[in-house]
Amino acid sequence: MQTATKPKTLKTESTPQCKTLVVIDLGNGQVKALIKPYGAAKFWPVSFPSYVAKTEQSHSDCLRILNAKALETYLVGDRAASIPLSHTGRDESGKAANAKLLLIHTLRLAFGTAQNIHCDVIFTSPSNKAYGSEISAQLTGVHPVTIPADSDVIGSEAQTFTVVVHRAIAQLEGHYAFNSLRLKKDSWLIDCGNRTMIATKVAPSGRILKRQYFGGAGVRGLAERITARESLAAEFKEHTPEKVIGFILSKPPATVSDAIAADVSATTAEALAFIGNDGAPRFLIGGGAGVPGLAEHLSAKPAKNPQWLNIQSLADISAQILGAS
Repeated sequence: MQTATKPKTLKTESTPQCKTLVVIDLGNGQVKALIKPYGAAKFWPVSFPSYVAKTEQSHSDCLRILNAKALETYLVGDRAASIPLSHTGRDESGKAANAKLLLIHTLRLAFGTAQNIHCDVIFTSPSNKAYGSEISAQLTGVHPVTIPADSDVIGSEAQTFTVVVHRAIAQLEGHYAFNSLRLKKDSWLIDCGNRTMIATKVAPSGRILKRQYFGGAGVRGLAERITARESLAAEFKEHTPEKVIGFILSKPPATVSDAIAADVSATTAEALAFIGNDGAPRFLIGGGAGVPGLAEHLSAKPAKNPQWLNIQSLADISAQILGAS
């Protein structure tokens, strides 16, 4: 499993006029965010595994929020990973259903619990029409948060803070990478995430020429197929998608590329049929860019820093996005 990344606790003036800016990829596998407190000169990265689980536990790892007029308690990130069905990418609705908790946990990692946070949020969405408005509505507004006390720690007290989201603006996943790639001709951007693969053909200006996303064609779908076929059976005593993902993303390509070649071919077949053979350059982005043999099979060039490329591109033009909204 990927680990969390967070800065030393940040500080912000945090008023309606002095807002923190959050650019966030609500990933099905890994949540990645770039955070810029008001007045700061740069963005700070925050990331953590994308798990959310309702819990009966009550301690300082938990987040307690108001949902449908009832207080509910959750674990988010690596603390939820061992709980069955907690993975955000378990189904198509996981990302939208858990967006608020993923954002709140991101801000807790960045700012701790001693500050109320006012922010504007730019988030990535596989489809603005299908998911963007739903996630935006969930994020926008005032969100009181309680961190329960640790019952076994003498003197521990519950803490409260409030997250106020003034604007939550959807931007398509795997699109604005064109801004950093500096395309010279119409090109394909292939975003291989945890749950989906998204193929977007863009002009050098960024105009979308074609676009389609393919559910189950991301890293987890590939890992589930490898698990079912036991393509790497010799490597594991317990063959699970989680173990497969960790293995294929950490081992040298030559170690596994031949063993999983048939799985890569089957998982990407629908996306390749959509892309066709039009001769346009192809660029591979997203966490799946590190899958051995995937770039070669797609005839695509892996981008530099592929996991962060899209939200870094959005952060670079965040002022224009906010100004246009």
